[in-house]
Amino acid sequence: MNAPHPAIALLCLSVLLGCAGGASEPATPAPESGKRLVAEQGAVTSASPWASEAGVEMLRSGGNAVDAAVATAFAIGVVEPQMSGLGGGGAALVWQQAEQRADYLDFYSAQPLAPFIDNPAAPSPDGPDLRVIAVPGEVAGLAALHERFGSLPWADLVAPAIRLAEDGFPANQILAQMIRSDSAKLHSFADAAAHLWPGGNALAPGARLRNPRLGAVLRRIAADGAAAFYQGEVAREVIAVMHRGGHPVDETAFAGFEPQWKRPLCGDYRGQVVLSAPPPQTGAQVLHTLELLEPFDLAELGLPTRSARAFDVLTSALRVGMADNAGNDDPDWSGVPARGTVSNAFALSRAGQVGKGSVTAEVTPGDAASFDDSPLAPGCAVHEPWQAPERPGMDPDAEPDANASAEGGETTHISVVDADGNAVALTQTNSSLFGSGAMAAGFFLNDSGYRFTPSTLALRGRRPWRTRTSTIAPTVVLEDERVKMVVGAPGGGRIPTAIAQNMVYTLDYGLDPLDAVRMPRIFPSPGNARVQLENGFSPAVLEDILEMGYEPAALSFGYARLYMIVRDGDRWIAVADPRHDGEPRGY
Repeated sequence: MNAPHPAIALLCLSVLLGCAGGASEPATPAPESGKRLVAEQGAVTSASPWASEAGVEMLRSGGNAVDAAVATAFAIGVVEPQMSGLGGGGAALVWQQAEQRADYLDFYSAQPLAPFIDNPAAPSPDGPDLRVIAVPGEVAGLAALHERFGSLPWADLVAPAIRLAEDGFPANQILAQMIRSDSAKLHSFADAAAHLWPGGNALAPGARLRNPRLGAVLRRIAADGAAAFYQGEVAREVIAVMHRGGHPVDETAFAGFEPQWKRPLCGDYRGQVVLSAPPPQTGAQVLHTLELLEPFDLAELGLPTRSARAFDVLTSALRVGMADNAGNDDPDWSGVPARGTVSNAFALSRAGQVGKGSVTAEVTPGDAASFDDSPLAPGCAVHEPWQAPERPGMDPDAEPDANASAEGGETTHISVVDADGNAVALTQTNSSLFGSGAMAAGFFLNDSGYRFTPSTLALRGRRPWRTRTSTIAPTVVLEDERVKMVVGAPGGGRIPTAIAQNMVYTLDYGLDPLDAVRMPRIFPSPGNARVQLENGFSPAVLEDILEMGYEPAALSFGYARLYMIVRDGDRWIAVADPRHDGEPRGY
């Protein structure tokens, strides 16, 4: 994927120069644009203006934040088929203001164990190996969210997606570019090639893309709910495609998918409660990074683009956060010390690794498990945060999940707030660009499946499903028992580092949310001194960090795109990352 790098012009002078060193007043807010919106009642921000409009349509109709998130999720699966859709999965963090309660729904696509045990030597696939596909969780997850929290009729939430699929929409430049960049994958499957390379030519920017097959499936889902996807004709078509690729899944396993209700992870950052994704998603890395940064007065140090000291503090904390998250895995299958990882005591034990002024060649993981019984952060007990499930009969030496890519992966994120102060942070994904590349019934099938090996086939988890480790981290910040921020991103391994950086730029430096999102990104590695940077760091900072031992390199496409809503008094500021074609909507 060779996308042009975002122009330096995206960076406001107020961001680059306003906090060169020492404390300063918050930067002048970014001008109103298609990427920034102030709303008095409710707002939605996503990677597509059509999807955001679908969500706001629900809010204007009297729906709540969950109604809006579900409608946006269905719609964006139509207009961003490379990122997500009915053949993928995801997760959502839901905040209910009146109940003062957060819930987390994990509907990431999962691999059923039983078919692989029954067929340990799967037949040779007819074409590309599709054993990488997991049973899609998207439809079951959105249905579960609506069943528990929704207020509008289910069919109303699916209606905007049906319109987009049947009437079509003009392809944006990013979709057209990704179709060309993934030509080989798409041409491995006749359906995919015919859909996106009509007449043998790649879909051009601005060309209208219609998908009547997908529209027909969405109509069935609107009428009959999740059963229309997991049973009957649609399920049989999906299973047939998986079988042709050597996947042993059967109808019983496919119909047995169930999303998991969990408790979110919880931490405290400068007196604000931060709720984020439990394992096997990556909220622990976000919370741990913030804990590592809390002892520092970042605003006093200056922005990392202008202060080498601030750069070193932030970058070293990001490196330690990445290293200490290396053992993340499906907690139903192996031990994950997430509670220990997000504890203040563990962060204190790792403090010597942060802001030293010199680079350690490799950051080795700390012993988070020793801190799993640490006291909860202030303000977290009331939120009943996540704790590891019991794992009877588990092999304590079970191999960790090495399936998640450190850098790749394509995803999408939705942030929503409503007039009552409820919020949803929802991230959904096909895993890789266009998932497996295989299409069924008009949508792409993910490549999120856990790759069972002979050794893992002999193990038994708490559930007969295994979910792959994912870097998604939908996050909500609370201040004075009200939503302060809703944030998330796509971008593979760069997701948690991007979320942490933008939280810091907003909460510590007081930047306007759009200026915060525009800040040039840092993506280090815990395994070496190389640090990838977007353009915008001053030459003096680059000179100083070279002397510290950092090895700066250009940050390529895959930088993560933030979709964030921040409360400003009684208003909402919703922003969409200028690095992508998304836009917020609100009223």
